[in-house]
Amino acid sequence: MPQEPTVATSLQPNRPLFLTVLCILGFLGSITSIITNGIGFYRSDAEVVQIQSGTEKTQLKNLFSFGKTAANEPLEISNLTPENFEKYSIGGIVAGLLCLIGVILILLHKKSGFYSFVLGTFFNIITHFLLFGDNIGAMGLSMLWALIGLVLVVLFSKFLNNMD
Repeated sequence: MPQEPTVATSLQPNRPLFLTVLCILGFLGSITSIITNGIGFYRSDAEVVQIQSGTEKTQLKNLFSFGKTAANEPLEISNLTPENFEKYSIGGIVAGLLCLIGVILILLHKKSGFYSFVLGTFFNIITHFLLFGDNIGAMGLSMLWALIGLVLVVLFSKFLNNMD
């Protein structure tokens, strides 16, 4: 009796290449966020002093000094305290974990992964504004990461039809 060739069929539908690239970027960004915020939590005192001193962040200091001309004057940001920085770091870790779980679920073609990623992205933004208000000088780089997260949310939303 002749054997019939078997064709392996995948239960998962084919994932578009661009979605795979987005997932890799989201995965790397989530891991980076978790690590960076973990380090920030343990070094909160040093981070706050570094941001306020302006020794390594001269562009930030010049941008938000509002007329101060001396280069060695500290940058005064009233709500940037080590306690707030620790809270922000914890929020960043939680947001990174939500985004990481979301990316993994998106790779498995689950719509709930998209919603987890959206929740993580907005959790990061909301944490920033609750702790620092609209003071972009306190966490300028975090707002850049949040903007990148929003772009990824929009791009992931284009592939919702490919998810269960």
